[in-house]
Amino acid sequence: MVSCQGPSGERAVTGEAGTADMTVEDFDTWYADTETSHIEWVGARPASQHNGIVGLKEGHLKISDGEIVGGEFVIDLENIVVLDITDPGRNERLKSHLESDDFFDVPNHPEARFEITNVQKKDNAGNQSTHQITGNLTMRGVTRSVTFDASVEPDDDSVTARSVQFLIDRTEWGVNYQSQTVYADLVDRFILDDIALVINLTASK
Repeated sequence: MVSCQGPSGERAVTGEAGTADMTVEDFDTWYADTETSHIEWVGARPASQHNGIVGLKEGHLKISDGEIVGGEFVIDLENIVVLDITDPGRNERLKSHLESDDFFDVPNHPEARFEITNVQKKDNAGNQSTHQITGNLTMRGVTRSVTFDASVEPDDDSVTARSVQFLIDRTEWGVNYQSQTVYADLVDRFILDDIALVINLTASK
């Protein structure tokens, strides 16, 4: 999952926040299962990494003719989970640091949000990803557009979506702590700018 170059994954296309494409007017709203839906994360220094998950507070998808045409979900940053540290004290110290102003400033920004603005079905020949998803990701009060690939599996009563592991540059959302890009004098004490994410979402009628 990590090397001296940082977490692995496809680099997401990021840019200015976009507007939701809601040309489809006839859709059903399916609600996220917050017990099973979550986001996997990996953050790293040049020679080490940490990983964990963060859950959802709520969310929904807009479904038309079996396809996702929109939606939004709320990410619960007050419940960041660190998975790779078994010592309770060290685990809590990292969790508290991630919640601090150095990283996600959870006391002032307890939630992150992702609003789907566009979904494109892909030619699946030789490709496990079925769709390209674009949406506005908001963290620390900063909203940026993010595009990544995902595998979407719908049936009559539910839909499951899992993204590829993709990379975003945390500094685009103002998470600048020990970034060598922002602070050039850190030498070997820096934390890599890239964060790897995998979105797992289940929603049903």
